[in-house]
Amino acid sequence: MNYHCPLCETLGVVPDEARGHEVLCLKCRRSFFIPDRSVAERMQLGVLFAARRNDGEVIRAFADQQADLDVQNPRDGHTPLHVASLHGKLHALKELLAGGAKLEIRASRTEQTPLLYAAREGHAEAATMLIAQGANLQARDPDGCGALHWAARKGFLDVAKVLVKAGADIQMNNINGLRPIQFAVAYHQPAVRDYLVAAERAAGFIQRQISKGDKNQTMNRVMFGLGSKKKKG
Repeated sequence: MNYHCPLCETLGVVPDEARGHEVLCLKCRRSFFIPDRSVAERMQLGVLFAARRNDGEVIRAFADQQADLDVQNPRDGHTPLHVASLHGKLHALKELLAGGAKLEIRASRTEQTPLLYAAREGHAEAATMLIAQGANLQARDPDGCGALHWAARKGFLDVAKVLVKAGADIQMNNINGLRPIQFAVAYHQPAVRDYLVAAERAAGFIQRQISKGDKNQTMNRVMFGLGSKKKKG
């Protein structure tokens, strides 16, 4: 069977037994779904199922019929956009965004947005696509953590770079007053820590912290090697 990758348009050949499964494009290294039934038959399974299977063709058909692309799973409140973001289903995500799926709906169980899901699972391309459509970079979870907190906690450097370059607030505090860089330190993620140190230096944030006086000197010494201990006597 010959199929074009829906993301990079590369023509490839896949075995017949690939029907009903995702295959990997050998050029762009991204996966896409190989149809196993007609569009009408696959639509009966629903848009949530299409998002999970990365079946962009079915999602496009739902959008063309002006069906609800924001239906929520009654169990966890996930919309198709949550599902695609959580699992990195880029073809489904592309079609959902093109069809006008809402970006800021929160899942009932986690109270998180699709962008928070993409960040916490390390899907940099998904995060890029969501941000390009206007996803809120300052959205927080119930603990006050933003997408950059999650990228720092999990050590997802590519996601952190996407978020910072898009304008995410590197100074955002969660409900405990912790910034993303402190998450990177606490969860032993040196690559993200070093990147955020550089980002904060570029923003002049460290110098402002030092100027606040003794209150932050211990944290600055531990995290950045800046500031000096008080001299005895």
